Amino acid sequence: MKNIPVHKLQDSTSRGYLLKPFTNKGTGDKQSGQPGAHRDDHYIFFIMLKGAGTAVVDFEEKTVRANQLYYILPEQIHYRIKANKANGWFIAADPSLIDPACRHAFDSWSGFQEPVTLSRNDAHHYDQLLSILYSKMTDQPPGSLTVLHSLLRSFFEMAADTVRISGDAGTGSSRPADLSLKFKKLLGEHIRQHKSPSDYANMLHISEPYLNECLKKITGSPVSFWIKYRIIIEAKRLLYFSDLNVKQIADDLGFENHSYFSRFFSKETGMTALTFRKKRKDPG
Repeated sequence: MKNIPVHKLQDSTSRGYLLKPFTNKGTGDKQSGQPGAHRDDHYIFFIMLKGAGTAVVDFEEKTVRANQLYYILPEQIHYRIKANKANGWFIAADPSLIDPACRHAFDSWSGFQEPVTLSRNDAHHYDQLLSILYSKMTDQPPGSLTVLHSLLRSFFEMAADTVRISGDAGTGSSRPADLSLKFKKLLGEHIRQHKSPSDYANMLHISEPYLNECLKKITGSPVSFWIKYRIIIEAKRLLYFSDLNVKQIADDLGFENHSYFSRFFSKETGMTALTFRKKRKDPG
């Protein structure tokens, strides 16, 4: 099996971050060479000021429109980032530059990660701040790294605040929110061995009904939904990145019966596993 490629920020910059404007001329597209699906070891943020852009994140296409903020977590697989006829900013940042409280806001799990709509005033403030940072970067000589990082941290604070407000993240320090985050972490670590909601409730030392109540409150969906969702994401990753056949993928994901896995995948995605593989590897 091929490993999922991980793009390292240090290969592109020694500053710990990248900041690029993109314009309606089509520049600023990080994927000028359009690499295949991959993860990054860093966070990616987009501030869209005009037009629209798209990206495939965890095999779902996301559209970012004017006056919206969107970000991609290091753990997420993505490709085909496009921002034609759009104006805005692209920021890539090493996690070490982001205050833990801000990272918590970005990583907090409120279900599906969607673009956040900004007021025109907020979008203007983001544009002003990033324009100052970009100007300081490109000055001759450039501003000191301390100043640049301070401006960048201001961006993270603004973005985290935007995310908290949009996600009603006043619940971010609540017990349901904390349990949801812990559940998310356990799900990533144990999905191959454990597929029952009761398993995760036991790991968290709470009852299954209470775990369901917490997940519904924070994400809008029960534990069983997120277990199925994670299985499908892992299956899609194996179909994309490996040459394993369906039976081998079913075994890898902990299914004793590969026919059951095939039916499960078809029911959840509306296509067979082989159809998904063919469409992703040969879209034409």
